[in-house]
Amino acid sequence: MKKLICAVLCVCFMILSVTAAFAAESNLTVDGTWSIRVPASPTPYERFAANKLQSALSEVFGVSVASSADASAPYIAVGSAGALDVSDIADNGYRIRAVDGCIHINGTGTRGLQVGAYRFLEEFCGRKVYTAQITELPKAQSITVPADTDIRYEPYFEYTETDWRCGSSDIAEFSMANGMFGGMYRSLSAEMGGTIRYIGGFCHTMGSLCETANYKDTHPEYLALHDGERTTDQPCLMNPDVLEIAKKNVLKILREQHDPNASLQIVSVTQNDNYHFCQCEACKAFEAAHGGVQSATMLYFVNQIADVVKEAGYNNVAVDTFAYQYTRQAPTGIVPRDNVIVRLCTIECCFAHALDDPSCSRNTALMQDLRDWSAICDRLYIWDYTTNYAHTCLVFPDFGVIQRNIQVFYEHSVKGIYEEGNYYMASCDAEFGDLRLYMIAKCLQNPYCDLDAEIDGFLAAYYGNGWKHIRKAVDLYTEKAGDKDGHLMIYVGSKQSLQLKERDVSVLDRCWADALREAETDTQKEHIARSELSWRFWKASRKKSEFSLLNPNRYAEKEKLFRDLQAFGVTTLSEGGHNDYLDCICIKYAPADEWNDYEAGERGAETRVFFGRILEALMPILTLGGVYYKLYQRIYQR
Repeated sequence: MKKLICAVLCVCFMILSVTAAFAAESNLTVDGTWSIRVPASPTPYERFAANKLQSALSEVFGVSVASSADASAPYIAVGSAGALDVSDIADNGYRIRAVDGCIHINGTGTRGLQVGAYRFLEEFCGRKVYTAQITELPKAQSITVPADTDIRYEPYFEYTETDWRCGSSDIAEFSMANGMFGGMYRSLSAEMGGTIRYIGGFCHTMGSLCETANYKDTHPEYLALHDGERTTDQPCLMNPDVLEIAKKNVLKILREQHDPNASLQIVSVTQNDNYHFCQCEACKAFEAAHGGVQSATMLYFVNQIADVVKEAGYNNVAVDTFAYQYTRQAPTGIVPRDNVIVRLCTIECCFAHALDDPSCSRNTALMQDLRDWSAICDRLYIWDYTTNYAHTCLVFPDFGVIQRNIQVFYEHSVKGIYEEGNYYMASCDAEFGDLRLYMIAKCLQNPYCDLDAEIDGFLAAYYGNGWKHIRKAVDLYTEKAGDKDGHLMIYVGSKQSLQLKERDVSVLDRCWADALREAETDTQKEHIARSELSWRFWKASRKKSEFSLLNPNRYAEKEKLFRDLQAFGVTTLSEGGHNDYLDCICIKYAPADEWNDYEAGERGAETRVFFGRILEALMPILTLGGVYYKLYQRIYQR
């Protein structure tokens, strides 16, 4: 019996070995002898995709890869040079398939083929574009492509945009590799497929479209009646003359800026950024008949404009409006036209909990609004938020919800997403902007990607050998996010951003120190020091670690943080707070998240300096020359 069992096992092993060998032999081994096959008369899209493949593969193999219309097998066929039918793939999607010993890549829309070329390089060559400056492309003699390869991709969203690090001119390559195609913060060439642009304004356009400021004296009835007074802050949306003015201005924008060749252009007809909505009898009556919500008059107004746009033949144009603050709830008895986009905004939400987390009462109302709008709107967009606008230099620990929230949007038929972040990053780059940009891009490209693996890859490329310590810090921030009830909003101070015990503070201090010690290059050290600013800023706001009241040198540490922020180009600590902290006269004596509040001549500033100087003089006595601080360090940093 033992001999029989052994014989059977040997036969099985031989079968498996032969099967594995056959499978290995059937795989395609792509090397420098392959070429790129292009159409005889390539389109700009085909030419761009072929050039990208040729350039990258030449770099991988260390030899010049040929490209021609009459390339013989084996080859990578681009666009119409191949034999792939993509007629059943959605706009801007692609297909990558191994056929008869060759590889075919084709796509749809204005950018599907090009993005397919990038996907091939990432999938089979390991090419990763982490930032505009960091691209990894491993060298190899050959790469392996399974013979049964058949990758089909359709975009999860028609519109993807964020403002993280996106005002720079070198963001195009990152955008193409990672699926970002909104045109507000990036410019992609026509051969790349261009972008989806908002024309005539991105948001809060109602004042300019309705010209409210021009009619304050001559036609006050055009203005919103709010709390008994007419205001130029918003128009009266039920006044027919106001509607005609807005129609005229929208059509003027389209005459001047419309691109008939674009896949989509968007005109924003959105409320101004205040709560002064109209309360006249006509507006209130219409709203009462449609659910008692202000979105009813807004949607009526926008629908009429959308009708005029369609009648004028602008078939690739959509009209965008907000479901924001007082217009966030969906109306009843009225639905958006098919060329209307409704952008639902998450400004009131908690970002320590996923939006669909039933334990978070702060997000349940938004989820109901999302369901209601999804039921009546064929083109629902999202305006989401990903930073702390009150104290942008603080860690904003929303890392744990970014992916799930984007999944929630997709699962509720959302077609476009704008992730607003630190749009003033050029003057306030002191946190995890590049990491968050990468996370957002990969999740918009595929909400169900292996985000943990993507994060690890980014951290290793960005921070170097000590990246695991940074990962530990990010995970701890995520675990301890929010206020004492675990909620995290986008306008909060240090006390509401993280809940850390003294032991946690020491663990995080070691994470940053260990990461810096293991870094090998000056660039990695610069990345670590820059991101650590957010941690030091939190400690300086909460009087922790080296900023502890027990440390007689805490005043010097505050001044060092102040200098380091400026050395890294940080001139802004909050939205709208440009240069405010640079005028603070009590840097040494105020928590860091109060530095915007103590300019010379402001109430309380001189008083704080006066008592701060007295306390500074007494510190050596009160702390026994640092004995208490040394004891603290021994307890928590052992």
